[in-house]
Amino acid sequence: MDDTKLKQYFGARIKEIRESRGLNQEQLAELVNMESRHISRIETGKSFTTLENISKIAIALGVSIDSLFSFQHKVERENLKEEIKKYLNHADKNKLELILKLLKAVFD
Repeated sequence: MDDTKLKQYFGARIKEIRESRGLNQEQLAELVNMESRHISRIETGKSFTTLENISKIAIALGVSIDSLFSFQHKVERENLKEEIKKYLNHADKNKLELILKLLKAVFD
């Protein structure tokens, strides 16, 4: 996994946990003594942070540090989507129409 993906998954995981705790970015920032814009940059994957701040975030959210890096389910989902895209890119018009019918049957 490259650094960009790692930052994105890490940030999304923090956001996921923060929202599940009913906190907004400003509240989390106050709890960890950081600026809310830094929390925003972390959550959007534009920035990473120090181990000290990761520890503070984990404590503020009431989770272990390793749970902040628990995003394997997202990686697996992304891998599945990429594999599906490969098949779609090689499908002719008839196969795409069939796939669309199958998808509609599954999701409707």
